[in-house]
Amino acid sequence: MNRIRTIMAVAKKDMIQLLRYPTWFIQVIIWPLIFPLLYILSALGFSGPDRTGISAFQTAAGTDNYVGFIVIGTMAWMCVNLTMWNFGGYLREEQTRGTLEANWLCPINKFDFLIGGGVNSIFLVFMFTVVSVIEYRFIYGIHFTGNIFTWILMFLIFYPAVYGLGMVFASLVLWAKEVNAAVNVARGTMMILCGITFPITVMPGWMQTIAGFIPFTYGIQATRQIMINGESLFDARYNILMCLGLGAVLIVLGRMIFKYVESRVKISGSLERF
Repeated sequence: MNRIRTIMAVAKKDMIQLLRYPTWFIQVIIWPLIFPLLYILSALGFSGPDRTGISAFQTAAGTDNYVGFIVIGTMAWMCVNLTMWNFGGYLREEQTRGTLEANWLCPINKFDFLIGGGVNSIFLVFMFTVVSVIEYRFIYGIHFTGNIFTWILMFLIFYPAVYGLGMVFASLVLWAKEVNAAVNVARGTMMILCGITFPITVMPGWMQTIAGFIPFTYGIQATRQIMINGESLFDARYNILMCLGLGAVLIVLGRMIFKYVESRVKISGSLERF
């Protein structure tokens, strides 16, 4: 019970700060519209004047709905990117504010402090997803298959992987004291290997092998199966289970790395260093 109180107290503090400066909502509205537009226009240009390129895309991707294919991938990428910047850099932000060392001295489980900081990121990702689906449906005119409950379920399967990756980044950033380079490498890797804007089948075999160890690859494929191809949850069960399984591995890995970093900063006394 005390651990739950700690998590809720940290989440409440962050939520008050978030609502105190609500300009973040402007980004939530604008970015879903702008970001996939570059790839959609590029796909339209590469398809050729007579749109013959679309048939090649359909052969590789299993659908001719390239706009829906792209927006599903970019939506997942933006959610992961948002989490890495907010949750992944949470401890570093507390450090730059000068509040991390004081909070670290509290008689609480330090991992609960990190978990509480992730609640705010989950709320932002949820808001981002809802706004994105609404904008893509009514502004881009994309017809998503399935229903709202399956849509919510499909984005929930990302959460173990997103949370686990956030833990890893938060721990490494606390140790290395640098968030920009780490996030840029991770999101660039995801954009290349996870099939954000193109089917992974067009990549070389060794790249497809690496992509097979990234949970977001399966999560994006499962979401496309449900929301674009009109398939059922049973049809997408392999990708769903793989995304959840690899996400669970990331959570365990994140917990282990955090424990290690926590012991290192205790020995070195480096929390106050920048």
